Amino acid sequence: MAGGATTEESEPLFVLEPLPELSGVIDTFADANVLLLLIGFGAIAYMLTKFPDPIVKMWTTALTFFGLSFYVTDSMFYSMIFTSIHILAFFLVWSAIRWDDVKIALGMDKARILSIVSFVVSTWILMVLGAAIGMPTGAGVVICGSVTAYLWWTYYSLEPTTA
Repeated sequence: MAGGATTEESEPLFVLEPLPELSGVIDTFADANVLLLLIGFGAIAYMLTKFPDPIVKMWTTALTFFGLSFYVTDSMFYSMIFTSIHILAFFLVWSAIRWDDVKIALGMDKARILSIVSFVVSTWILMVLGAAIGMPTGAGVVICGSVTAYLWWTYYSLEPTTA
């Protein structure tokens, strides 16, 4: 053996502290100072209305929300998760407001939307079938997504859509 100690006596390479449960972290927002939360969310609302450029709105509100959530939760990990959710919600609302421009930019028509929905539903069906035979969830998502993407790509290679 290389180190001379048994497996039980050796120290692990990485010491992973268990993360607090998400429900406990969300409760820290309920236990936080209400005035601080009002000031933080008021600053976010002010920045959303002050800046005309949507990218400036996104990064200023994301930084403000990150600082607020880090102060409240004392966890960089969960602050980044909450900030990522904030950015996702921002872009979903922004694309919903500018839906006509998004459809033109992405070339979305009814056939493309139906194709994307069928891709998601097919991947979900394969995940359900994979879970039924005991496939691990993480690997199952990758494998089922890859299989569906291959079938989707093959279909579009053989049957190109016409405008």
